[in-house]
Amino acid sequence: MDGIVTLNGNGRQLLVSVAPYPGMAPGDEIQLRWDTGVLRTSRVDRQTIGAEEAGRAKLFSVEQPTPCTAQVSYLVGRTSEGWRASQRVTVSVRP
Repeated sequence: MDGIVTLNGNGRQLLVSVAPYPGMAPGDEIQLRWDTGVLRTSRVDRQTIGAEEAGRAKLFSVEQPTPCTAQVSYLVGRTSEGWRASQRVTVSVRP
């Protein structure tokens, strides 16, 4: 996957933006993975690309992030092709 993950936050939430990727199409399912290595603070969030969203960044929100080091990545799923994975990005959340 060639999409880009960018982060922006205000302390109460961390926004993760998945940039448009080659072949982005309505019906694609994007699964964001926020892996801290600790089950209670790791998260998986899924969103489906709508007809008006193809070609635009998709935003995910990580609510109340705890101080940690996390591996952030995403998967893109299509019924006809299965899942494709992005590279992992390591981020550090500080208090």
